[in-house]
Amino acid sequence: MTSMIPEASKAKLEEKSQEELIAIIEELLAEIERLRNKRINSGNSSQAPSRDFKSDKPKRHRRHKKVGAKVGHEKAERALVENPNKVIDVWVETCENCHANLLDQVPVRTIRRQVTELPEIKAVVIETRQYEVCCPCCGQRQRGKLPKGLEAGRQFGPRWEALVTSLHHEHHFGFERIWVLW
Repeated sequence: MTSMIPEASKAKLEEKSQEELIAIIEELLAEIERLRNKRINSGNSSQAPSRDFKSDKPKRHRRHKKVGAKVGHEKAERALVENPNKVIDVWVETCENCHANLLDQVPVRTIRRQVTELPEIKAVVIETRQYEVCCPCCGQRQRGKLPKGLEAGRQFGPRWEALVTSLHHEHHFGFERIWVLW
């Protein structure tokens, strides 16, 4: 094994006394021990970050503050619609405590809540009846012309095809999954 000490440093070491050399060796051994005990992590070695030690952070002291919205803050909710499509009045018929009749009482307060819902989607099936007649003059058979979008051989209308195209291409639904919806 070749010496790792350069010639200039070797000459300096030869000039030193035995006590000085022992002191240098002790310093080097202490440095080696310090480096061995140093925590190796992804920042100071090639170790993966997933192998790092958990940091020794002091635990945070939780404040004794109430969670949630503060008193007097402005609500963040949808505005009520002035003309809803359907209104359901819910009256109190009897008192839950003493079972007295409450239908003739004037309400003290009215609480309004609104739920927005989509109407049920129902397919519209359009049947075409193409009549064929025989011309009394020339004897040729003639058929009525089908409206645009309802041509022969077509099973679905343009809106249906647009929906399927949108689900398949824009929303990445497979055709098998689309047909399950129907």
